[in-house]
Amino acid sequence: MKRIIFLAMILYSNQVLAGEIYSYVDSNGVRNYTDKAPNHRFTIKIHPQSKNKKKDEIYKYIDEKGIIHLTDNPNNPRYKLIYVNGVTVTQYSTFIDSRGNYSNYGGLIGNVANLTNLEPALLHAVIQTESAFNPRAISPKGAVGLMQLMPATAKRFGVKDRTNATENVYGGAKYLSHLVGLFNNNLRLALAAYNAGENVVKRYGNKVPPYKETKNYVKKVLRLYSAYRDKM
Repeated sequence: MKRIIFLAMILYSNQVLAGEIYSYVDSNGVRNYTDKAPNHRFTIKIHPQSKNKKKDEIYKYIDEKGIIHLTDNPNNPRYKLIYVNGVTVTQYSTFIDSRGNYSNYGGLIGNVANLTNLEPALLHAVIQTESAFNPRAISPKGAVGLMQLMPATAKRFGVKDRTNATENVYGGAKYLSHLVGLFNNNLRLALAAYNAGENVVKRYGNKVPPYKETKNYVKKVLRLYSAYRDKM
């Protein structure tokens, strides 16, 4: 079924670049594809391909209504990379951002890393996980920017404009540096706190909270951190 969906995306995206493709199963059990939203509940939304795409990449997320969204040009951090050049990617993979977006912020991240006593590789890993290097990313909970700062965190660390890449990265890095110190240089706990909140980590006895999202977040960042260190 996955290959059918991917093939359908490729075929339809070449024909309907300006719209979206909907997929649904009718009463006869047949899967249909259309560029017009069905009147009944649909299950899959296939977004158009980017004209400037260099690699075969497919990203996916499932929204609150259970609708599966597929695209090669993700516009928010909810999308996860699932397919690269014919290879299915496991969730929370260790692929470094293959579109090269990380290089756009290399100088900024390097400078901020020096100011906050953090490794550039770690900041790259956090930013890729948080926003996929999209400075305009906004989460469903209201986190904004490259390091997905919530309003209270931004205010706490002197960030006036969360959409400003420099302010956002510096504020997020200061917060992460604070967490590293708070948890005695235990990076796993610092990352868990960045994701779930420092008070949550404390509430669980200074252990990674038993939340699937937080556990996967910590694993992903640490793997990307290792991958970026090897690259740098």
